[in-house]
Amino acid sequence: MSEQTLDADVIIIGGGPAGATLGTLLGQNGRRALIIEKDIHPRDHVGESLVPSTNLVFDRIGFLPKLNDAGFVPKPGTCWNGPRSPLWKFVELPLFEEPLEGNPQPWTFHVERDAMDTMLLRHAHDNGAKVLQGVKVTDVIFEDDRAVGVRAQAADGWERDLRAKFVVDASGRRCMMASKLKLKRKDRSFNQFCIYSWFRNVERPPQRLYGWGLFYFIGLNQAWGWQFPLREGRESVGVVVDKEDFQKSGVDEDEFFNLLVGRSKQFAHVMRNAERIRPYWVEGDYSYKVDRYAGPGWLMIGDALRFVDPIFSSGVDVALFSALYAYEAIDEVMRTGNEQKVLDAFHTRIDTGVDSWYDTIRLFYKLQNLLTRYAVHPKWRRYIIRALQGAPYPPSVWRTTKSCRQPCWARTTRSCGIRTACCGHGPWTPRRTAR
Repeated sequence: MSEQTLDADVIIIGGGPAGATLGTLLGQNGRRALIIEKDIHPRDHVGESLVPSTNLVFDRIGFLPKLNDAGFVPKPGTCWNGPRSPLWKFVELPLFEEPLEGNPQPWTFHVERDAMDTMLLRHAHDNGAKVLQGVKVTDVIFEDDRAVGVRAQAADGWERDLRAKFVVDASGRRCMMASKLKLKRKDRSFNQFCIYSWFRNVERPPQRLYGWGLFYFIGLNQAWGWQFPLREGRESVGVVVDKEDFQKSGVDEDEFFNLLVGRSKQFAHVMRNAERIRPYWVEGDYSYKVDRYAGPGWLMIGDALRFVDPIFSSGVDVALFSALYAYEAIDEVMRTGNEQKVLDAFHTRIDTGVDSWYDTIRLFYKLQNLLTRYAVHPKWRRYIIRALQGAPYPPSVWRTTKSCRQPCWARTTRSCGIRTACCGHGPWTPRRTAR
């Protein structure tokens, strides 16, 4: 395929954080990127609390100053309590108490995703990526088992085939590539149901905890609630439960939400005068995994490759780092032509990282009391903080040890599960523990 017949070097399906970040990196480094987004931004999205690791990628692409200038609420820490905890008594974890290599500032953010995602997509455009909004990719075109382009369609009937050296699926939970290639599998361990909205007149915590992510455990299996402060006095408040609990309740969404809030003394206290200012947003059946993240001419990034449970705000972390490593992989393939080895390394690196997030979440649900015990213990606290900072992605070449050589907060399980945290080697060069 000649350069003249290509519409771009890389076509990116989706303009969320993953797609916009990849488009920015490609544009900044002289590659032709075309982002095709089916919606017209701004558009709503769950996932309003970020983790510290996102600072690293936002800083690299020159976006961090824009986040600070936008006035999003700074987030220095996270905390949680149980259903019968005394008012304003939390297990507190300052997320920047432990250093994060390369981190430029001691806070991350709570963001309105419609605003942040719009800013990030505009940033991609400003850095050289072409952006089509309101255009839906209806198919990925393969020739001789290689992705060579997409079929794009607009609401006014405009339709055409667009061709590129690489097609990257950043379509989010639509999982376009994984669905087409039959690589997507439902995660049977998590069958979560999420309902949330924005509120005013939610009671905020004492000043020392302002900006922290507040989590409430409500005494049900795999269930929890959140309270995140947003700009202009608004609060994002939501609950996550096993879908069966909602199905068995026999009540509507509003009543179910209030019943769950009432299960926590602290949660009920902060919501007693709350006024909902927008409709409920409901998400269900969102936990899944994908067998392969890259192949001839194609890659997946962000939610298109995996989504589990949002309790530790891992979604944007996965989006940004998978986009970063996808850029590095595409750039290396274009320079060296060594596609299979490079894409295999990309898959391994991302798979290890998302498995680490998955293990952290799974162990948390299994061992909530143990997590709380280690979070307050001076010997183990740093490992919990490091796990919640994000970026659990090893380099392309990593060592496997016979056993973990560092202390592990979850030694009672068969494997530590939190490989970066327990092994203590920082965000870029952790060892992976043996099963």
